Amino acid sequence: MVETEDDVRQALLTGHKGRQPAPLVAVEPPAPIPAASQPAAARSAVPFRPTVRPPVAVLTVFDDGKTDGESIRIRDHRFIIGRTEGDLRIPLDGRISARHVELTYQVVGGLHRWVVTDLQSTHGMFVRVSRTALADKAEFLVGNGRYLFDAPRADAGPTVDHVANEAGFSETHDLDEGASPFRPAAVTELIGKEIGNRALLVKNEYWIGSDPACPICRPDDPFCEPRHVRLYRGGSRGGWHAEHHKTPNGLWLRMPQITVESVAQFQIGEQRFQLRVK
Repeated sequence: MVETEDDVRQALLTGHKGRQPAPLVAVEPPAPIPAASQPAAARSAVPFRPTVRPPVAVLTVFDDGKTDGESIRIRDHRFIIGRTEGDLRIPLDGRISARHVELTYQVVGGLHRWVVTDLQSTHGMFVRVSRTALADKAEFLVGNGRYLFDAPRADAGPTVDHVANEAGFSETHDLDEGASPFRPAAVTELIGKEIGNRALLVKNEYWIGSDPACPICRPDDPFCEPRHVRLYRGGSRGGWHAEHHKTPNGLWLRMPQITVESVAQFQIGEQRFQLRVK
């Protein structure tokens, strides 16, 4: 008799799968098993799972404002998410391109992994990170804000103190900062297709947050913590980094591609996802 779903569920809960068949009568007694080869008497079987085929990746489409949502098991080698095309379509999000990202299955060195690739979309793909080095032209999300990082000029280091001490210097400047070829690093807010405030990074540390004391302040952003993201200069080469400390809404870095061997979260348009490889 074929087991019902309730039968299987009950079997998993009790450790017994359905009815046990009647014992077979052996024609000959089996040869004794050496003591060293006998399994531990207390050991019980684990739930079945495939041992030859690759594990199934699970894509979670987060519900708005939630940490869970719809789960989609990806059983093929590729999976496309887009606004009007693909295996998962989200037509109501105008910031998602027609074909936005592609998830592909790979085996490298015997390890199963998935690769998420931005298909040259207009608004890009952002990956949740706890800490990251900031390369020139890096884009990242903080709360409801989007920022662009400009690395300093190669010879800007020796001139930072001079720039900071100029009469009338303000940390927030327009894009035209004068004819000087020496510029420190800068962070610019991107507002749609427009450019917002630009902050020159002449100190070694800055905070982005809703607290008015933060040099880069987002006072009206409901998704931004009082001290949300720390920008700091450090490391052997004195490069700039960004990090957040377990904020609910996180820090999201624009990336063209991400390799997932365990779990990762990414955002396209205003939709957030999680990909888990089990």
